[in-house]
Amino acid sequence: MISAAAIRNQDIHILDQAKRGYVKQPVILYSGQPNESIRALAGAAYALLKIKRVADDHLLTRDMDGQDQRLTEAPVQLAAIVAFDQSERELVDRASEWLHKRRNGAVPAALLIAPDDTMSFASNVLGTAQQLAQRSAELTTSLFRQLAEARQANEDLQNRFAALEAFIDRAGLQPFDIAFINPPVEDDTEPNVLATASNGGVSQILPVASTGVSAIALHIAKAAPRSDGVFRATLQSVEDGRIIETWTVPASELHPGWMTLALQKSIAGLRRTLRLVVAVEGQKTDLPTLSLGNAQPLPLFRLQDADLRQSISSSSLALQVYVGLPGVVPPTPGTFAARGGLRETILPQELLTRTHQVALDTESSGFDGVSYLEGERIISCHPPAFGSTVAKIPGGCPAGALRVSANLLVAHDKARDVEFALVTSRDENRVVDILAGTNDLLAGDGFSGWIRVPAQQPRFASLYLDAPAKAPSDLYLVTRMVEPGNHDFAWARFLNVHALTQG
Repeated sequence: MISAAAIRNQDIHILDQAKRGYVKQPVILYSGQPNESIRALAGAAYALLKIKRVADDHLLTRDMDGQDQRLTEAPVQLAAIVAFDQSERELVDRASEWLHKRRNGAVPAALLIAPDDTMSFASNVLGTAQQLAQRSAELTTSLFRQLAEARQANEDLQNRFAALEAFIDRAGLQPFDIAFINPPVEDDTEPNVLATASNGGVSQILPVASTGVSAIALHIAKAAPRSDGVFRATLQSVEDGRIIETWTVPASELHPGWMTLALQKSIAGLRRTLRLVVAVEGQKTDLPTLSLGNAQPLPLFRLQDADLRQSISSSSLALQVYVGLPGVVPPTPGTFAARGGLRETILPQELLTRTHQVALDTESSGFDGVSYLEGERIISCHPPAFGSTVAKIPGGCPAGALRVSANLLVAHDKARDVEFALVTSRDENRVVDILAGTNDLLAGDGFSGWIRVPAQQPRFASLYLDAPAKAPSDLYLVTRMVEPGNHDFAWARFLNVHALTQG
């Protein structure tokens, strides 16, 4: 990363002044009465400001329209400081001293020029203009260089994050830790809070900030195997009321012990306060019993009625909160995901192992570029010199899918740019036209568009369906060279192929 020390203090001072925008033109400060030829020489390119008063905290000036301006900082572009009369020399010198105290850079020397000495005036202003232009060019060059370095550093950082995420997904690593636990306390006097709460159920403020939260576990004290109700838990942020996740499961499927509710991804972004709302919808006569934890001295963290917003117990829920790397998908075995909601799932290995190359048009070169790297869950789809390589995953777009996504990578630094695409359709004969953009998408079709991927610069692609897929359909992964003719080292990879499903 670029250190702040890389920019000179003087440059920072100038940029700060420019941001404030006190005077946007080159300025000539003067005292006395210049003749019309000097005024005409300055023209509209310079702001002629007559010095009226020098105070400790400001410089009072008057422009050519007779309007007073109070300068609290030195002008960014100071072209000249001139006294046009000997009697005004002291005022100009004091103005020059005031300016020296307020800028790190050089201040033009205060000059005494005759009111009609156009030549001396022009020579002085021109010399200062050349210095300003040179310094501006140096500063601009320096800033452009630093901007290029900052962009490169940012791109390198993004690439590292993408590589880290891909590695975590491929290796199955799940860096999650328990951040909070409130164990259940056996107390026969505590009522069944779901039965006594209003229709909105109960709500609990979590004692952990949102960043990195990946799962919440509730403790079921007593199951309700004959219940016809539906258990529903909703996680939302207090500050903006946004619903982050919802889980639903038939109450009859709940079992005594810890029930883990996993989020689709660990929460990223600004730190928020989280509220968990739990209710049972439907039949209320036979309800599961939630375990409560120890007595809670802070009213904010006691269990509340979700509708009445008042405490209904001196305790909080017995719960566990898990946190991990923001944005990473948590483990799902033994957890309840949203029913009737959204779920992100990686395509299973049994589907990926069936990946094979297909020729969709008569111009196909016969180039064999598709392979499945089983140990890394990567599909290699090397493009030919001319045309496209198409890898087919039978049933790769699962039932209920709304979106299918993949990470993209050209895994050799000598490769030329490659274009990637994802396509799904119930009719394989339509895929070529979809890729060419000559046919409109029909129900069940999805196309990511072509994504250009430079060497060793990971990208991401998604195709979207207009409605949840009613049945599985085939998924096609396609690559081609941006500039046909040379496909050396074009090691195109599809990683982390996953689907967002509903239901």
